[in-house]
Amino acid sequence: MSDNTAVLLQAMRMGGSLPPEIVDYMYHNGAFLLFLGFPQASEFGIDYKSWKTGEKFMGLKMIPPGVHFVYCSIKSAPRIGFFHNFKAGEIVVKKWNNETETFEDEEVPADQITEKKRQLKTMDNSLAPYPYENYRSWYGLTDFITAATVERIHPVLGRITSQAELVSLETEFMENAEREHKETHFRNRVDRENPVRTRFVDQHGLPIMKIREGYEIRFQEIPALSVSTNRIGVEYSDRLYRLLRGLGGDYKQLLAEMQIAFVCFLQGQVFEGFEQWKRIIHLMSCCPNSLGSEKELFMAFIRVLFFQLKECPTDFFVDIVSRDNFLTTTLSMLFANVRESAHAGDELKKKTAQFKQYLTNQFKWDFDCE
Repeated sequence: MSDNTAVLLQAMRMGGSLPPEIVDYMYHNGAFLLFLGFPQASEFGIDYKSWKTGEKFMGLKMIPPGVHFVYCSIKSAPRIGFFHNFKAGEIVVKKWNNETETFEDEEVPADQITEKKRQLKTMDNSLAPYPYENYRSWYGLTDFITAATVERIHPVLGRITSQAELVSLETEFMENAEREHKETHFRNRVDRENPVRTRFVDQHGLPIMKIREGYEIRFQEIPALSVSTNRIGVEYSDRLYRLLRGLGGDYKQLLAEMQIAFVCFLQGQVFEGFEQWKRIIHLMSCCPNSLGSEKELFMAFIRVLFFQLKECPTDFFVDIVSRDNFLTTTLSMLFANVRESAHAGDELKKKTAQFKQYLTNQFKWDFDCE
């Protein structure tokens, strides 16, 4: 945690508005986001707060250094967003393209930064201040996410959206063939009169679709765990260790991915984020043999999940999480595995029991699956 972050969190604990000296400090040391040409009366948000834009809106000021999620929507369309690790005093510029209805990057050359900072003074009334009333909650949800996490996971094309372009495997095959062998362009084209042609279909005969390259969120691959394996005694520690090795042995990056997946779904409204979040929780709940060797990971996992469930809107569970009873079924395995483990240790057992009691009291969930 940086000194700036510690000061801000301490100020948030005091409640009320930020002290004037901190406001002044953040104005000169916080980051700026210029979001130029964005339509009036559209949704624009950062982290936990969104607004309807006014006529003069040109972006944000006083953004605390660190990772933030910026998103927007016009005409009630799906949100489009991006993660960015804002640095102290940084100026990030995006321009809205009315034709493509998305934002584009505008690089600020190093020799123009000083001039751009001078221009900010004339734009001050058009820049909204960062919503510090939500900063503590945001930090609690994202404290493991680093610049390296964003670089590893973020889509190549720089946008996170539920309306990412889809392409059939057949079309992708044809496009790749045409690029590699332009002279076979017509031979590889699909002939709909010909029943013997290259087809990629599912068991129902429907085209298999995928997100076009560059649009996908680059989550770590986690093998799907069958719902039928939702029982005590299932052991997938080998998969957990393999996943950790793929992350350089850094368990914090696994928790960072869990956090970024959750934000992608909660704020970005991207369902694949929810699916990855579920896969991580399911895997963590099926690793009784690693409770001793990965004690720090499991302790931190309980804390991350606690903050996520604590900060969720109430209807989140009614509409999504509780629909298939996923969490109660899966966490029942985790709680039983920890309780019965000879290697989990007293501290992990205590934290897990407290978390179970919190969920029972808060959401009236029943974890008795034996």
